[in-house]
Amino acid sequence: MNKILLICFSLTLSCSSIQQETVFQRINYKAITRGYSTEILLQDNTLKYFKNSIESRSLTLVKEAKDSLNTLIKKVNLKTINQLKVPSNKYLFDGAMYTTIEVILNGETYTSIGFDDDNPPKELTPLVNFLLTLIKYCLLYTSPSPRD
Repeated sequence: MNKILLICFSLTLSCSSIQQETVFQRINYKAITRGYSTEILLQDNTLKYFKNSIESRSLTLVKEAKDSLNTLIKKVNLKTINQLKVPSNKYLFDGAMYTTIEVILNGETYTSIGFDDDNPPKELTPLVNFLLTLIKYCLLYTSPSPRD
């Protein structure tokens, strides 16, 4: 009887830890201003980069990059990202691009408050920096060489 209880308890712990795993289904970074926009879309194992709504680059995310994103998302309280304090509002007079981040996690959608593309809320800064670094890497290593 004790063995059965121990096995049931172990299975319950295993199942609850599986349910609490943080894995994003989609991350969407959008920055817009009059006449120009950029978007970074991560879904499944694909990263797509758009300029003015036209896809300019696409690449497959390696497991390490996806794991890093999941780790960064775990550090953000997604339930309050629409209430974060923004450090500046230059987008109000076209001094910066109006930016939002949308995360779909475990079937729920979380959308950040709008912020300046060059000055995100401190809670989102590591995630934004990581996304922008992915794009810089993508553009650097997928651009055609001068010989092509």
